Parts: sequence; structure tokens; C-alpha cells
Amino acid sequence: MANFNGQTAVITGGAQGIGLATAKRFIEDGCEVMIWDVDEKMGLEASKELKCQFLKVDQTENDLVEEATKKTIQLMKKIDILVCSAGIAGPKISTWDYPIEECTKVFNVNVNGVFYCNKHVVKTMRDNGYGIIINIASIAGKEGNPNASAYSASKAAVIALTKSLGKETADHDIAVNCITPA
Repeated sequence: MANFNGQTAVITGGAQGIGLATAKRFIEDGCEVMIWDVDEKMGLEASKELKCQFLKVDQTENDLVEEATKKTIQLMKKIDILVCSAGIAGPKISTWDYPIEECTKVFNVNVNGVFYCNKHVVKTMRDNGYGIIINIASIAGKEGNPNASAYSASKAAVIALTKSLGKETADHDIAVNCITPA
């Protein structure tokens, strides 16, 4: 078990799945948690269950992520940890039949959303001289999955984004990592 006493974490997609499990674990380990999720009903239920804070955030909107970052800092005073776990799989369709609007939706959530969250939260971490960023990708981003070209490509982009940010923050006491569950 880790000791996160006195630390604060923002977990995107924290109302369900990997995000919810991560929020539970951080809270068990002493961390104060803020869930960001687009689903207000699920987010409120999760925050009530976990006794943590919640903001409705559509991470596909840069301005909303910037506003949520400021509001989170007002409420929690700082952000020590960011876990970007919000993501969507999109439809399972061959590449040649994949609808453009669905591909765009997958990239808006999985790539643009992670970029916006990293962009705004890392600024406050740099100002504080400390931070941990964990971006959730997928083995699909390394291997590619059949009938999931948008998802696979988006997760490959998250892996590359994480590597780039990690190199940019190497001198700022900010740890940046990517987790690639199956």
C-alpha cells in the first residue's frame, strides 16, 4: 500500500470502471480525490459512495477542462496526481467501413481529452514543483486490434503523448507514466 496522506488526485472517468477502482484505491491510501466525469448521475453516485468530490467535466472541451482545473484547485488547493482514465472504445467495425464521425468521437475523448487534461494540470504541477500524471492507454495502442482502428490508434497517440510529456517534465520533479492494460 502506498501512503498518499496529504495528497490530492484528479481522476477522469472516475465514476466507473478503471477510474472508479483507482479512486477507491487512492482514497484507501489516504488521498483526497476529485472525480471528473461527463456522466453527472454516475459521478454524483460515485462521489457519494466514496465520500469524495465530483465535477461534471466534458474533457473533449478544452475550455471546460481549463475551468475544471481552476475550480479543482480552488476546492482542493492543489493537484498532486492526475489519472486520465476516461475513454471510449467506439464501435467494432472494419477500418474501411468505420464511420468518420465515430472515429472523430473516439479521438476527441481518448486523445484530445487526455491532451487537454495533461496540458492544464501539468501547469499547476510545474508551479508546485511536484506531480504525478498517469495516462491509461491500452495494449491495443501497441499491437492494434482488429475492428478497432480508431480505438487502437487513439491509444497509440496516448502512449506517444505520455512519452513526450515525460521528457518535457523530466527536470520538474513530475513523474509521467502510461499504463497499458489489456
